[in-house]
Amino acid sequence: MKKWIIAGVVPAVLAGLAGGGYMLLGGPTGGSDDGLMPEDGTALVTESAPVPVERGEIDSQVVLDATVRADAASAVEPKEAGEVSRLWVADGQAVEEGAPIVSVTVAGDGGTGGGDDADGGGGGAPATESVALTAPASGTVDGLDDLAVGDPVEPGTAVARITQDEFRAVAAIPPNDLYRFYDDPREIMLKIDQGPAAEACEFLSLGEISEETAQSGNDEEAGGDPYMMGGESDGGAEATAELHCRVPDSLQVFPGVQGKLSVVTGRAENALLVPLTALRGSIDQGEVIVVGEDGTEEPREVELGVSDGTMVEVTDGLTLDDQVLDPVPLEEEFDVPSESGASAEDGPMMDGGF
Repeated sequence: MKKWIIAGVVPAVLAGLAGGGYMLLGGPTGGSDDGLMPEDGTALVTESAPVPVERGEIDSQVVLDATVRADAASAVEPKEAGEVSRLWVADGQAVEEGAPIVSVTVAGDGGTGGGDDADGGGGGAPATESVALTAPASGTVDGLDDLAVGDPVEPGTAVARITQDEFRAVAAIPPNDLYRFYDDPREIMLKIDQGPAAEACEFLSLGEISEETAQSGNDEEAGGDPYMMGGESDGGAEATAELHCRVPDSLQVFPGVQGKLSVVTGRAENALLVPLTALRGSIDQGEVIVVGEDGTEEPREVELGVSDGTMVEVTDGLTLDDQVLDPVPLEEEFDVPSESGASAEDGPMMDGGF
């Protein structure tokens, strides 16, 4: 499993399954006569039972909200101070990478000294020389504005920009979904809201939230931060990573258009599979309870692979002949009374804070 995830972003346990296993609810001793529904209205969970290890194919797929952005413009900048001597193009003109945009007169290497020329012809080195500032990428020229011959330029200050006619879809990733990114995404499909049919979107990058994304979230005045996953009422968490993919040229889009990305983050064929509820553990290791033919139960550590949210791949520790207990019992440390005041005799409850 590729450990690209930013340090400190992801806890070391499976969301919703950390430290324990499946949530088991026990009814109070003074419950309903049929024993099927406790007085507090919570439904009883079916008792654990052995289930066989399966073999099959499994995909981990995540659907994310996305926003289309135009690629950032590339700046045309001088490396030395000088003076504009020629304008080769105008704003709005299409250029190829390497095409001259502006020529600038700068001080020559030899300044105004009186040394001999390199060919021995005598005379001083040239006091100035002309340098062409070229397009760093193919696109459309912008930002020249009223730049004119004779204007001074400074190093590191852009004299023009090249706007590339390319777009990318950007999606913030909820923290719990980071568990599903085992490696760089295998397949990404982009569907524009109320737009054309979905098309493949080429993977570009996966990493921390960019400054542009963070700023766009800060600028939201109504409806909350768009990069906040879940509302305040349900304990939503701020996204800490984002995915970028290249919008295909065949898909007509505009900056700010909304859509969705369907991302296949992992796939395994001919894999050994068990229900996620039969497991307690972390993102790459866990524990199951193996049930023998004679009914004996044996805790066993397993190595984990791809999960689709219902089943999980076991890469080591089980065979196709094994059976595991599903749902897995809670660990003793988490088999505690609820905060409602029920006593330990009322049956095991999972701590509502976990």
